[in-house]
Amino acid sequence: FTGDGWWIRSTMIPEPASRLIEIIDPHVHLFALEHGQYSWLQSGNPPYWPDKALINKNFTADSLHLSEPLTLRGYVHIEAGFDNQQPCAELAYLEKHTSIHPFNTIAGCDLTLPSDEFATQIKSLMQHASCVGVRHILDDQALSLLTCPRVLTNLSYLDAQGLLFEAQFDVTDTQVVDRICHLFMHDSASNTELLPLTHTWVINHVGLGGMNESSVCQWQQNLERLAAIPTIKVKASGWEMADREYKFAQVKQTLSILLTLFGDKRVMLASNFPLTYLVVVIKRIGKISLPCCKNLPNPRPQRAQRNAPYCYKTRWILIFFRDSSGWILLCKCIFLW
Repeated sequence: FTGDGWWIRSTMIPEPASRLIEIIDPHVHLFALEHGQYSWLQSGNPPYWPDKALINKNFTADSLHLSEPLTLRGYVHIEAGFDNQQPCAELAYLEKHTSIHPFNTIAGCDLTLPSDEFATQIKSLMQHASCVGVRHILDDQALSLLTCPRVLTNLSYLDAQGLLFEAQFDVTDTQVVDRICHLFMHDSASNTELLPLTHTWVINHVGLGGMNESSVCQWQQNLERLAAIPTIKVKASGWEMADREYKFAQVKQTLSILLTLFGDKRVMLASNFPLTYLVVVIKRIGKISLPCCKNLPNPRPQRAQRNAPYCYKTRWILIFFRDSSGWILLCKCIFLW
């Protein structure tokens, strides 16, 4: 453990040549099928994706390849169903078998556990130096979970520990957004709700609803409400989950909206690797950049290079860089390999 927020094995990475652009990917999933369970990858289990077999194989940090001038400086592994009953097992495996890339981890957790069992689970996870936060996928159960007294007690425990929570849910669900706003912005007379929450939540995959033309207005309206909560951040990733044939213009529009609503301090670009293999037309990052921030009001792109390191207690990132045409927004693994 380096002491600056990175878990690495034993060898510090040499400083790259100045011409290289350092990248941190804050949302990747590594699979070790012989050692973990990964029941969701089996064809008989949800999600029922017809192309799921494409990613039902091992992926290690050595699978994360970038072409110059990009170089991978580090990544954040998001829990991938290694062992849902014993989430510490995934962290232990990763910390033992990591490659030369520095990394942090987001562990799985079970918000429905009795409070004493949940506290024990979290304390065990926090013993792992790589762990900087947890995730319990909300998705279709978001409203029922966020109104459950036991879940609220456990969220309050996460808040007390200052532990980051990765929030995966559909932002177009206004009832869910209402509930989240209540949790962060209002006190409650109920003894089961220790409010308001003050710890960091990171919305995964742009809130899932931004790619559907019929719901994009609702998505934007609800995101605007969530953006009013200063400890909520968002990751721009996961377009392939909504549309395997997503278009470049959709990504550009979505990023522009996110940066306008959340500003350049609370938006992170990420890959969702290896789900990027599900994209029908695979684009090569080395040839693609997004000059979409040029027309944003009062852009401060130099700040964006600090977002993922600040959020995940890491050090290095460079998402924006300057060339002869001005500031360019690099969209790292959104278009991966």
